[in-house]
Amino acid sequence: MMTQQGRWKLYALVALVGLAGYGAFSLRGAMQPYVSFAEAREAKGKVRVAVFVDHKTRRYDPETGALEFIGKDIKGNSCTVRLKPNFVPPAGFEQTPMAVVIGCYRDGVFEAERMFVKCPSKYEGHPETTKDKTTNGQ
Repeated sequence: MMTQQGRWKLYALVALVGLAGYGAFSLRGAMQPYVSFAEAREAKGKVRVAVFVDHKTRRYDPETGALEFIGKDIKGNSCTVRLKPNFVPPAGFEQTPMAVVIGCYRDGVFEAERMFVKCPSKYEGHPETTKDKTTNGQ
């Protein structure tokens, strides 16, 4: 027969194992590595792609309600990124040179379910952001 103290230790051990399992399950998306569009084409399931946003190509598709733009990954590959219909872009999207999109590659388009923006100051002096500033000024 188990003592009262032994039961509490068992409960604590079960709770710790449960919490560790929940934590590992919750963090699996955060540990997802960044891939290029070429790698996203080959991947099964959702992936994370860091893209430079071409704001000049940004448009809303009136039929689907989806936001689309051309994104360029860190290897220089371009692809149309389509956010899920009626997705509201995060604050600062209009000013940011770079975003992280999470989704799947389908039929020549990266269909993103989620998007996070990067702070614009983080990319000051990067060739992709400098190029845009020099062409806008001429």
